[in-house]
Amino acid sequence: MHGRQLRLIRGAFFLFIAADAFSNAFLPVYARNLPLAWPGLSPEVAGGVPVSAFWLMVAAAQLTTGLWERGRTHRTLILAAMALSGTGLALAGLAGTVHELILWRGVGGFGYGIVMILVQDGILRIMGPEARTQASGKYLSAFFAGTICGTLAGSAVADAAGFDKAFFAAAAVTACALVLALFLEAYRESAPRQPFRPLALLRNPLVVALVAFAAVPSRLVNGAFLFYLLPLYLHDAEASPTETARIVMIYSLILALTATAWSRLVDRTGRPMLFTSAGIALSAASMMIIPVWGPGGDLAALSGTAAAVAAVALLGTSQAIGMSPQVTVLFRVARAEIDRFGRTPVLGIYRVCERVGLFAGPMAAAWLVGGYGYGPALTALGALAALSVIVLLAAFAVAPTPLPEGPAARPDEASEQETTV
Repeated sequence: MHGRQLRLIRGAFFLFIAADAFSNAFLPVYARNLPLAWPGLSPEVAGGVPVSAFWLMVAAAQLTTGLWERGRTHRTLILAAMALSGTGLALAGLAGTVHELILWRGVGGFGYGIVMILVQDGILRIMGPEARTQASGKYLSAFFAGTICGTLAGSAVADAAGFDKAFFAAAAVTACALVLALFLEAYRESAPRQPFRPLALLRNPLVVALVAFAAVPSRLVNGAFLFYLLPLYLHDAEASPTETARIVMIYSLILALTATAWSRLVDRTGRPMLFTSAGIALSAASMMIIPVWGPGGDLAALSGTAAAVAAVALLGTSQAIGMSPQVTVLFRVARAEIDRFGRTPVLGIYRVCERVGLFAGPMAAAWLVGGYGYGPALTALGALAALSVIVLLAAFAVAPTPLPEGPAARPDEASEQETTV
């Protein structure tokens, strides 16, 4: 039964993520070419705002999911969220101005955020507390496999029929995901918890450090580069949407193929903090490839396209190493809060903080590119990630309650109250 439910939830999630990924390779270009409903946005900002609006609404959804999940089944919430997201995709294809596109991408983002948090919670619940990092790896592999297929399919439709038709096709794929989700079990959170107070997490210095110097910077780099800078950089290099999609999907391909293997290694070694910090450090290095080895760099040994491919590949590797263990670190350092409030609200708050990085990334990148160009923008992102990992390690080194590491230091998972269906 659990195996069947795991396949169903991952299959529905794969289709859902694939649908939204249809616009990954062209959304900033599509937005930049739409007229404005009213003046005030430069072309660079117009290309980034729909991306930021999407991730802002993802954060808003994940911030509230834990507050109103009680009394409703997760299946009902997932179905409603998929329907909302599919509607947003269809209406984005009908957008006549940038401002309409911003609105409908925000609507889609709200449904997207609900699905993400409930699917991850479902996979964690099905696989059990003894395999948390592996559960995160399975979640990530489904996510990035969907991203690969959706990015390639969407770019092909856009090349053949136009950007608007790609959004309509994405809405149809979302409908397929919704049909598959109809067969999920009607799980309902029933364990008694205290009313959730998000500010309680601020009193845990390790949670604050993990959020501020791991979750936010790693996702900020991802949002700034992968969702904004890279499509525009390749477009300005005269790459087609299909060529751009092939390069963008390298990131997802690496994560889909390697995230589960890395997560197993993390579980075996019991050192999630080591892998978390290594992932952020490699993210910083990936941002330096184009400024240093690309055209115009100090060691200009690669073409613009080759430098972009290398940067995407290293960023994908860094995220495969460092993404999954962040959840394991969170569950270790926030055990008291999880016991008080439940897993979904705490995980939701953490995901919201990640989305802050995804929201801020495209806007920061738009400002940096508009004022300084691609090279300085990427250098600034790399410096931010490098500084973050240094501060993160220092914060955990001086924390009043050090994080246990090593296989022998795994937390006593039996103390957590896991709910049953």
